[in-house]
Amino acid sequence: MHIFTVSTLDFLSKNFPPTLTVEQVSQITSEHSQTIRNLVSLGSYRIPSFKIGRKRVFRLIDVAEYIEQQRAADPSHPRHKRVRRGRPTKVEQLVRQQIVAHSGTGA
Repeated sequence: MHIFTVSTLDFLSKNFPPTLTVEQVSQITSEHSQTIRNLVSLGSYRIPSFKIGRKRVFRLIDVAEYIEQQRAADPSHPRHKRVRRGRPTKVEQLVRQQIVAHSGTGA
């Protein structure tokens, strides 16, 4: 059985061109296109862009990088879980007892 890992850039490049319009970025990021335009005009949009003529465009590479950063910073990811203070739960106590029992038997 093979486990395939497809990078965000590989996935997006199969479905989108190298330069993206505001509408395409909106489709990828699930943000409203007018929100993107407003943030770009304020200079606070997180994905860099530039103009070709009168058209605002984004590089596909920058959009993929932004998505990867968001995925890495996801607060629901287990590595971001805060250490719980206080008394351990019954399950945690049992797991610790099993670990101690297995380590004491030389297993």
